[in-house]
Amino acid sequence: MLIELRPGTPADVAAEVAAQAGAHEDVTAWPVTLAGRTFVVVSGDESLARVPASPAVLARRPTPDGHWLVRRESGVAPREVTIGPSPGSGPPAAPGSPGQTTGATVGGPRLWWAAGPCALESAEDAVETALAVRAQGAHALRAGLSKTRSSPYNFPGKGVRGLAALAEVRRAAAIPVITEVCDPREVEAVAEVADCLQVDGRQLDNRPLLAELGAQPRPVLLMRGPRASVDDWLRAAEFVLARGNAAVVLCAGASGTPPQPGFGAIAALRAHTDLPVVFDPSHSTGSASLVAPASLAASAYGADGLLIESCVKPGRMYRPGDAAHMFPPESLADLVSACERARDSARSLAVPL
Repeated sequence: MLIELRPGTPADVAAEVAAQAGAHEDVTAWPVTLAGRTFVVVSGDESLARVPASPAVLARRPTPDGHWLVRRESGVAPREVTIGPSPGSGPPAAPGSPGQTTGATVGGPRLWWAAGPCALESAEDAVETALAVRAQGAHALRAGLSKTRSSPYNFPGKGVRGLAALAEVRRAAAIPVITEVCDPREVEAVAEVADCLQVDGRQLDNRPLLAELGAQPRPVLLMRGPRASVDDWLRAAEFVLARGNAAVVLCAGASGTPPQPGFGAIAALRAHTDLPVVFDPSHSTGSASLVAPASLAASAYGADGLLIESCVKPGRMYRPGDAAHMFPPESLADLVSACERARDSARSLAVPL
C-alpha cells in the first residue's frame, strides 16, 4: 500500500505518518519522495496498517498487483533517464585524453546505445574496446564486473576486485560505464565507479539487491529474466522506486522456453509504464550474425536503445561462448544508423490507437 501525502508536507510530518502506519510489529513503513511527490510506503499485512487521520494525508493508493509507482497513471515513472554525468559537471579533460565524460538520455528522441564485452576481463582490451565503441558514437560502455552464470565453472567476473580497472577504463576512454552487480553488499562500492548499475534477469527476485539499488543515486538497468512475466519485471522495478530511485531503465532480451528474442515485451511495457525500454540483441540471439536483424526488429518495435556486446579481441575471452555474441566494433555506427531509420519508418506507419 502507498499513502500519498499533500504537496509541501515537511519531512518530520512524513516520518510521523510512516511511524503511525508501521506501528504494528508485522508492518514496516517509510517515506519516499519521487517526482516531487511524497509517499509513505507500507510493507506487510495491510489489515494491520493504520492510515493516520492526519491532514497531511492526500490519498491511499492500493497496490493489488504489486506495482503502482511504475505505472503510467501514477505520473511518477520518468520517460527519460540520463546515464552518465551532465555536460560540464566533471573535472576538465586531461591533455591528450578523448575529452570529458558526458552522459546521454535514454528515452529521448534519439536512439541511445551502449556496447562492450559481457564481462570485464583484460583491462587493456577493455580500454581499447571502449575507445573503439566511443569512436563509433556509443553513449556508454557495457562491461560486467559480476556475472550470474549458468555454470559454477564459468568466469563469474572480477567483482569488486575489478573496480580499479573499471575506473581506469572510464577515465582513459572518457565514456560512461554500465556494469553488473549481484551482491547487495557491493552496491555502494560499485556505485562510486559505475554510471549505471545493471541487474541480470536471474536476479529479479533478489529483493535485498533491488532495495539497495533503490537507495543509490545511480540509474538501474533492469534486465528481464527468460521466464519472468511482464508483471514480475514491473514488480522488480517497483522495489527500486519504492526505495526512492526512479531512474530505472528496463532491458528486454530473450524470453520463453526455448529462449527467443522477446520483441513483444517492448510493446507490452508501453501499455503499462513510461519507463524507458532498451533491448539486448546479443544475449537474446546468442550469435553475432543475428545481432543486426534483432536490433532492427527491436528498433521497429519502439525500443529506446540497444545494449550490444562488442569486443576488439573476442578470441582472448576467458569464456569462449561469449565471443560468439561479439558484434564487430567497426560496424556499430552503421548498425545504429540503420536502426534509427527502421524506428523512424515504423513510427511513420503507426496506426493511432
